[in-house]
Amino acid sequence: MKKRDLIYLVLILFATGFMLFLFLYFPKNENKFIITDIKTEIYGKIKKKVAVRKGLLTHAKISRYKKSDTLVLLGIENNKLVDIGDSILKHKNSPFFYILQKGKNPKKLKFVSIPKSILNDKTFPKEWKDSCKTVWKSVVIDD
Repeated sequence: MKKRDLIYLVLILFATGFMLFLFLYFPKNENKFIITDIKTEIYGKIKKKVAVRKGLLTHAKISRYKKSDTLVLLGIENNKLVDIGDSILKHKNSPFFYILQKGKNPKKLKFVSIPKSILNDKTFPKEWKDSCKTVWKSVVIDD
């Protein structure tokens, strides 16, 4: 192997190691996903139940009004509570969604759960902290 090839190899290994270090060392900002989920607004009908993993119906395809269809994570338990054709309503800035079924009372279900570590994080929006202690209390989980 030539000296120049050896230098290139060492530089590539160094760059790869540095990128791996950055990826593993810096913590992931999980609360950005929770904040995005809470800010999401959904209104539509359940088009079909979807298994993104073989044999596990965890998602539903939602036909939204005047918007493109979207895939929503309901979880295994919530997916059992809904039927194709049910309406789904998720208000902006809420961790809950509602299932509206003909002739039945609306079902209030959790759209997202908030770990206490994220709730106590200084970057978590202050305007939601009071709601987490009262109205949203059921979505706060111990981590």
